[in-house]
Amino acid sequence: MGNFYLICGISGGGKTYLSKIISEKNPDIIIYDSDDYYKKINGDERIHKNTFDVWHMLFRDIHNSELDGKDVILTSNALTVAQRRQLIEWFPTFKHHLLWVISPLDKCIEGNKNRYRSIPEDVLLKHWNKMEFPNAHEADWDTITHVTNCWDNNNYIIFKLKGDLTTLLKF
Repeated sequence: MGNFYLICGISGGGKTYLSKIISEKNPDIIIYDSDDYYKKINGDERIHKNTFDVWHMLFRDIHNSELDGKDVILTSNALTVAQRRQLIEWFPTFKHHLLWVISPLDKCIEGNKNRYRSIPEDVLLKHWNKMEFPNAHEADWDTITHVTNCWDNNNYIIFKLKGDLTTLLKF
């Protein structure tokens, strides 16, 4: 049985960076990023069209990894409890691990402006207002971890809410 790690949070908060740190220390993990699939389908990761085709291809690839017993990371906003629950339902045989990257709004806006695939600030603000923080009672996750992005020293602070992710991953 493989492990499914969902790294979620607001755009510009450091999800992709965290997934790269984790994969460097855990080279057998396969990283799936929805932006990569927008690039495959639309030719540019900044173009968010053909959403059904993007997510269909992405979920097919994750499902194939699930069948092969591989460990995977998905980086996605997954801002609501319902969105996160849906991922568990789609990939039922994985062990499920939730990593929520917490960053202050001003740092997310700054991080978003400094990346190639930035989103409009009004969209980022809508995401901020829509997000539902995970908590230890969010059902069906084997582990839930809040990861605070410490921008000033390029370090992360780990808060275990449910289970111990650090026994599974090297940070």
